Amino acid sequence: MPAFVYLLLPVLFWSGNYVLGRFTVSEGIDPFSISFLRWSIACLIILPFAYKKVWAERAIIVKNWPLLLLFSWLGICNYNLFLYIGLTSTSVTNAVLLNAIVPVIILITARLLLGSKTSWLQNIGILLSTIGAIEIISRGSLDTLLHLTISQGDLWIITAAISWAVYSVLIAKRPKGMSLIGFFTTTAFVGTAIQAPLFFIFGTTSLNELSAINWGTLLYMGLFASLAAFLCWNLGVQKLGAATAGQFIHLLPVFSISLSVLFLGEQLYHFHYIGIVLIFSGIFVATLLNKKLMHLKPAEQH
Repeated sequence: MPAFVYLLLPVLFWSGNYVLGRFTVSEGIDPFSISFLRWSIACLIILPFAYKKVWAERAIIVKNWPLLLLFSWLGICNYNLFLYIGLTSTSVTNAVLLNAIVPVIILITARLLLGSKTSWLQNIGILLSTIGAIEIISRGSLDTLLHLTISQGDLWIITAAISWAVYSVLIAKRPKGMSLIGFFTTTAFVGTAIQAPLFFIFGTTSLNELSAINWGTLLYMGLFASLAAFLCWNLGVQKLGAATAGQFIHLLPVFSISLSVLFLGEQLYHFHYIGIVLIFSGIFVATLLNKKLMHLKPAEQH
């Protein structure tokens, strides 16, 4: 399977999570319950397949526990919980726009933590994708952008974006000798454990109040938006790097709109098409075209 598919799938799964997350929050289920139950389900699903691997790698886990705790805190706990908290008190437009800054934060973080540099083609791709995301979210209107205000919910979304950016960049520092499934399972369980006291202290939703639809939504979040998405994302980052992977976040509004058209009967307008073309153009320039140019350079030197 091509490496970029490992980055396409998580964004598709997260887009579904985004749509279902808004629906679940609007039904009055608190963010602490959503995040904790989602990851509890993911842990229960992955445990039968991964416990032998985790046990075999227990020495690596013990040796690297501070780093694994950081991964769990940033990627499993902070990002998901902060996103759901933000969605309770900010507009959808603001939330998606603020998520669009993730690639930029990833590049800045990669530069600060790893000393990574980007090529001019990657920078052009980033610019095109960012403009495309803004075009979709602003509905092609400068007035919409000018009237955006920063609320408490927006600050939660920004904090979530920063947590995810740092997590994505630090994936390169994953403990050597630790398998992908062992790493994911360990961080998933630790991240869920971190959320447990928050759920019991701040959670206001009773499990008896959850409907079959609510449980179906949580199952999707646990199986696809958590388990499948994180495994694919970590593998994609490992293969293509954090800077390249970050560009695929721009597809979030594209997939979200597509899902809305399919399941909610919403319509596509001219700004959607313009934004989608710009986003895919940016990803093409930053990934495939940049990779091709990198391969040509050594040949030109000979």
